[in-house]
Amino acid sequence: MSTTQIKDAVHGYIELPDALVEGVVDTRPFQRLRYVRQLSATHLVYPGANHTRFEHSLGVYHLGRTVFESLRRQSYFTRDAAVDELEEIQRTLECACLLHDVGHPPFSHLSEGFLDEGVLRERVAETGLVDAFDRAGVGGAPLRSANPHELLGCVIIVEEYGDALRDFDVDPFEVCAYVLGYSLAYERGEPWQYGVGAQLLHSPIDVDRLDYITRDNEMTGAGVLSFDVERMVDAYTAHPEAGLALSEKALSTIGNYLEGRIALYMWVTQHHKSVYANRLLQALLGEYERETGESPVTVDGILDRELDDNAVLERLRTAARENPDSTLASMYDRFRGRRFPATCWKHRIALADRVGGDLGDDLPVDGDPLDAFTAWLTAGDDRLERLLADALDVPVHEVWIDRSYVPAYDPDELEDIPIAYGGTTRSVADWGLYGDRAFDVPIPFVFVPDGTKRRAIRVLREAFEREVTEEARA
Repeated sequence: MSTTQIKDAVHGYIELPDALVEGVVDTRPFQRLRYVRQLSATHLVYPGANHTRFEHSLGVYHLGRTVFESLRRQSYFTRDAAVDELEEIQRTLECACLLHDVGHPPFSHLSEGFLDEGVLRERVAETGLVDAFDRAGVGGAPLRSANPHELLGCVIIVEEYGDALRDFDVDPFEVCAYVLGYSLAYERGEPWQYGVGAQLLHSPIDVDRLDYITRDNEMTGAGVLSFDVERMVDAYTAHPEAGLALSEKALSTIGNYLEGRIALYMWVTQHHKSVYANRLLQALLGEYERETGESPVTVDGILDRELDDNAVLERLRTAARENPDSTLASMYDRFRGRRFPATCWKHRIALADRVGGDLGDDLPVDGDPLDAFTAWLTAGDDRLERLLADALDVPVHEVWIDRSYVPAYDPDELEDIPIAYGGTTRSVADWGLYGDRAFDVPIPFVFVPDGTKRRAIRVLREAFEREVTEEARA
């Protein structure tokens, strides 16, 4: 079988069969991913963060193939599974790894909220995927809980790659199921190894996470992660009941993996400037919709016109030029000129210093008053933005209360990472490897015009104390 080698900045040479390159990689829907940044607008903070969903998808393919081939060398894994069954799983996994992000809209997660979910679910139903899940006895839960980019990816997989996948002797519906964390074959009663194939792409230790954690750390230059990827890859194993797990070989690096994953979130995605850059871009998209009456990102736009970051940025530029006195134009100028205001605090230490003090000494709050304050901020961000704008006498679009648009990595999920030893499988927490790690909790940032931070903090603190007191009296 002839192959093509692609040099990757993270994993070195990635080798793909020419048929896979021709049938998937060198096609327009997959090439669109070259123009969809992995970390949205974070390159405005970390200049090297220009990596895209394209190279990430190649990296996930490389890791998925490498791990599965390692599993196939373990007699325990291959027991009671025919060679042709293992070949089928590997073909499906490799295709699913390549295509798992093919549905990402421009700016990755940032613009998912602009996709019409009704239209999207209609398109999914037209592919026959809903019926396929029903026939396997899975039901509609995986599709109801799927992210918009996963649903759009399933549409593209079936409509654009269905014939090519069948030519590879791969079921397009099974590829979609892998993307959503399921194996239809396993649900229909095929050997447990089919389920492991899906877990390699969708679980607490999936190769998707393994690639983006290492890639985001390296490409941003953040340097907050230091763990042995090769050791981790070599440690993958599996168990008929527990499914995908890590062997004791991972013990030397699992702690770094746990902490590194949180560190990347806290100091890259949750960096106060990253939060502002991404919130500003997301608000720009919303302002474009209000100004023009058109959604900047649509399902048909991606499927028919191959919308990417560049195309949407051009729409924003044109609309800002045509409406020079609009809020859109003001926000676009701020984005292009990178005129980002400072937040009232950059981290929890500064928050405690500037808001803490005697906060809550006489207030009826349970637990840490600072935690109560941050929860209050997050829950009432829209209302409090208007309150601050009035108090500071500035337009409301110049006051933002926000934290990262990417969901926090849940430490509870990390506790469930299975470690296999001596014929048993127990979670990281059960083995005591998680320890008493107290991972930092994301805090909301408050962005206001320069020169107004002290006044903004005072306004927020007084409002918090007043509202908590009034609520207690009521």
